[in-house]
Amino acid sequence: MTGRRGAAFTLIELLVVIAIIAILAAILFPVFAKAREKARAISCLSQGKQLGAALAMYVTDYEAYPFMSAPSSAPVRPKWPDYIYPYVRNVQAYRCPTAPADMAKRFVVDPTATFGGLGYNYQYLGNSRFPWTAVDAQIQVPAQTVALADTAGVRRDDGSLGAGEYVVDPPYVSARGSGKASGYYGEGAEGGSGADGCRAKPAARHLDTVNVTFADGHAKALTRGALDDFDRDGNPDNGWFNGQADPGVR
Repeated sequence: MTGRRGAAFTLIELLVVIAIIAILAAILFPVFAKAREKARAISCLSQGKQLGAALAMYVTDYEAYPFMSAPSSAPVRPKWPDYIYPYVRNVQAYRCPTAPADMAKRFVVDPTATFGGLGYNYQYLGNSRFPWTAVDAQIQVPAQTVALADTAGVRRDDGSLGAGEYVVDPPYVSARGSGKASGYYGEGAEGGSGADGCRAKPAARHLDTVNVTFADGHAKALTRGALDDFDRDGNPDNGWFNGQADPGVR
C-alpha cells in the first residue's frame, strides 16, 4: 500500500500536467484552424478553376458571356450558375466552402441544390438589366479580367445581406453602369452607408485573400487591396474588371 501511494500523482503534479495541456492546446488550435482554412481555400480555388473552364466552354459555344441572371421580366430567372451548369454538373463546385449561410440561393436547373458566395463580374460580362452580354472579342485581356470572385454581396450597416449574393462589383461604377441609380448592384435599403454602400464587394474570406477566377479559366488568390488596385498605385481602379487590363478605363 505504501509503494502504491508513493507512485501516485499529487494534486500539484496533476494541475501542472493540465496547465501544460492547456498551453499546448492554446498554441496548436490556431495552427489547426489556419491549416483547415488553407485546405478550404485550396478547395475553393480548385472549384474556381472548374467553373472557369465551364465558363470558357460556354463562351466558345455561344460566342458571348452569360447574363448574371435572366431579365426580371422572365417567368423563370436562371442565374449564371444555371447557364454554365451543363458544363459542370457538380453542384458543390458552385458554393464557396466558407461562404456564410445567408448567401445560399437555389438553382433553377436543380431546385434541391444551392449555390452562393461566388460573384460574377456582371457589369463587364453580362448584365440582364439592360440587357447586354460581352462577346468574346470585347474581353481583350481575358487572363487579367475577373470572371468570378469571392463576394460578400451587398451588406447593410448591421451586416445583414441586402442583395448581390451571386455578383461582384468593381471598385468604381462602370461606364456601362449597373442598371441602378447607385451604379452598383444594390440600391436604397439593400445597402449600407458610404459611397460604395450598395456595392457587392469582394470578400477576403480565405486567410485575408479573395479567390478569383479569370476569364481565361485560371484562378488565383489576391488580397482585396490588390484586386481593387490593378496598377498598385494606391488608388482603386477597375483594371482587373474592365476586360482591357487598363486602370484608366471604366
